[in-house]
Amino acid sequence: MRVRSFIGLVALLMLCFSIATASAAAPWKKADENADKGFSKAKNWFNETKKKVEEIKKKVQERREKAFEAWKNHLKAWVNMAKRWVERVQLRVENLHIGDESKQRILEQLQDAKEKLDEIEQEINESQNFTELKYTAQRIREVWIELRQELRSAVQTYAIEKYEEVLERLRQVRDRLEAAGADVTELDEKIDEIDAAVADLENYAGTPEFAEKVREINGMFREAFEIVKDLAREVRPVYNTGFVYAYVNGSFELSGNFTSVQMKGEGDISIPDDVVVTSVDTKGVKMIVAKGSFTASGEGNFRILAHGSGELNLNGKGYYRVKEGSTSSMTDEIEFEGSKTVTFG
Repeated sequence: MRVRSFIGLVALLMLCFSIATASAAAPWKKADENADKGFSKAKNWFNETKKKVEEIKKKVQERREKAFEAWKNHLKAWVNMAKRWVERVQLRVENLHIGDESKQRILEQLQDAKEKLDEIEQEINESQNFTELKYTAQRIREVWIELRQELRSAVQTYAIEKYEEVLERLRQVRDRLEAAGADVTELDEKIDEIDAAVADLENYAGTPEFAEKVREINGMFREAFEIVKDLAREVRPVYNTGFVYAYVNGSFELSGNFTSVQMKGEGDISIPDDVVVTSVDTKGVKMIVAKGSFTASGEGNFRILAHGSGELNLNGKGYYRVKEGSTSSMTDEIEFEGSKTVTFG
């Protein structure tokens, strides 16, 4: 009886232990499964975001490469535009009527700029990153600014030379009007005013005031031309023979038969007294007006204007214009250095 009771008790205990063990294992296994699911979900999210980041980085890199190529092409286009501009300016300078020295200086500056642009173009082609392109872009700006400054200076030099050329023509007109009997006192004063202004203009080269000074000189020239028009209406000389106008720094000899001759300048003149119509010596500047058949000579710095027929021998340096006869046209200004004989009439 006791044995049966003991066996029954053991069986009952084992059953209770089995139930207790099963009851404890079930919650642990469920928690483990939940943790696995949470980790798997987090890992999937991580992989998804990683993939998106890689896609974005790829797109950013593609955009960066496109931006790099776009900037590179823009700089190449900038250089190409600058080179075409330099070529256009070179062509215009070559056709300008300015001194050979000034023209050569400007052309050398343009050629130097073009060579720099060629170097920069090569640097652009060889650039591998934005830093190199940024440096090259800065070089383009520097060359462009330097070129603009040099050309501004060249244009201002050209303006000064052009004014001096026009002023010289104005003096020639003054001399012809004076030889025809016009009172050129007012015109002389205006020429002196322009001469001083043009000489002073060099002091304003490269400054903002240069343009204003140019406007002032243009106004002076307009006033001078108005004076010339008024004087021309008064005298209106008509010449049916030859004509010569010359400037010489050296010596000259004029011989022939003349309706009017004017010699003006600084130095010594030899001429027969009986052919002299007017002789004035003001502040070292001689002016002699003569007519008739004679030979005159001089040494110094002179302007000679003669109507009639004859021969003018020039020695030194200067220029002349000549109208060989009544049916001939006046030549352009012809420069000379050394000896030159001009025949007219």
